[in-house]
Amino acid sequence: MAWLRRHSKQVILFACLTILALLWLIPVLWAISTSLKPNPHTYRYPPRWIPEQVTLQNFKEVFFTIRTTPIWRAYINSLIVSLSTTALVLVVSSLAAYALARFDFPGRNLVFGIIVSSLLIPGQITLVPVFLRLYRWGWLNTYKALIVPGLAGPFGVFLLRQFMLSIPRDLEDAARIDGCSKFRTFYSIVIPLIKPALTTLGIFTFFGSWNDFMWPLIVMTKRNMMTLPVALQAYLAAFNYMIEAGYILAASVAATVPPAIFFLIFRRYIVEGITLSGLKL
Repeated sequence: MAWLRRHSKQVILFACLTILALLWLIPVLWAISTSLKPNPHTYRYPPRWIPEQVTLQNFKEVFFTIRTTPIWRAYINSLIVSLSTTALVLVVSSLAAYALARFDFPGRNLVFGIIVSSLLIPGQITLVPVFLRLYRWGWLNTYKALIVPGLAGPFGVFLLRQFMLSIPRDLEDAARIDGCSKFRTFYSIVIPLIKPALTTLGIFTFFGSWNDFMWPLIVMTKRNMMTLPVALQAYLAAFNYMIEAGYILAASVAATVPPAIFFLIFRRYIVEGITLSGLKL
């Protein structure tokens, strides 16, 4: 009892978080359960959490029966776009952040201020000019239209720069004394030290690219170039939004697998990356 009194706040907080987690899990578990039920069992009353008959027919229907757009093709498109965008954002953002954190050049603080200020600009404002530019270049219905515009995100530069500022310069000075070039110092010394921040940025970028709906809807008009969120919406509309719940939830469950795996692998770096990056401008 004495221990309980001393840690009463932690116990209450843990209990509240557990309840919130269970409330969040209820629709997730229901979606998984329904995706494994035959469609005639979907609307039974009272509803049953554990399927009487487990079947993968819903997933087979989603991936191998084409009604609107090939879901398997949209799945591959989303993987290509999300993985490519994540990799390129990490490269571009880390190079820009290193230049702003370590190189002394005229206007460095002004450039960083402009980058941070661009965080205040809603993405919808730039939709039309970026679309017109891609149209003139002939990039519509290509992977380039989905990948390239997302490479100039200011959040990654801000996060990585703040993390690099916490790294002692002595490590880089020692590397240069040993004969390392600036790029070798960046690759061999800085990159391993900012791995938590890179992982955090990678997770955020992957999730943002995987779940993006508006931009792929605008620049992709061919069915075989649609990403998963757009294809799922088209699939949902084909079933009149309500009729085949098993198929729809099977598609939704399948869409959550890559982000869930990505998060489970790298989740321990998120808090570490954000905590160590700091907020000093």
